[in-house]
Amino acid sequence: MNNVDFLKIRMAATAVSGWNFLLQKGFFLHGVSGMSVRELLQNALGYADTFIDETVRTIFRNNRPVDDIDTVFVHDGDRFALGGAMPGIVGIVMGRDNPYKSFRSDISVHKDRKERTAIPVTVSMKIFSTLAVETAVDVLGRGIVVEPVILADFLDGKESMIVEGGGMTGWDFLARLRAMDDPVGIQVFFE
Repeated sequence: MNNVDFLKIRMAATAVSGWNFLLQKGFFLHGVSGMSVRELLQNALGYADTFIDETVRTIFRNNRPVDDIDTVFVHDGDRFALGGAMPGIVGIVMGRDNPYKSFRSDISVHKDRKERTAIPVTVSMKIFSTLAVETAVDVLGRGIVVEPVILADFLDGKESMIVEGGGMTGWDFLARLRAMDDPVGIQVFFE
């Protein structure tokens, strides 16, 4: 992630499942324009190729399904949503590279033109369902960027589960978050 200073948060291991809510609500990641969706998943989230191909079955960019993650490129301000396989016929049709993708060809993201300049970009990301459960600890450990008010609201009432937040107690950490205006990079570790 591009030169982001992260506040480190250590929490009780029993708090890990609650963080799935924040991953589903949304966070920001930094990347470089011109990187493919696959490269974003690898570099920013730490997903391996095999995991991407076998487990990340649903990808939306700007509310449109993505099939070929190697020819669709990242742009500043893009909004991504990721999930495992979705249930039912709609889930099958919206999933990546399936026999029924022609039913949604008008709304799918098609091959992009790769940008020539490699400039830093910020994208929003949401991770849903079993994918959030499977990858939360690793994604949070790598680091994400969140709005401080959203993080403070999420952590409100969980102060006793915060072992340490940016070198502060849980209550002091929440007070600091509430005083911040700009998005904050965090890394979360569970013990």
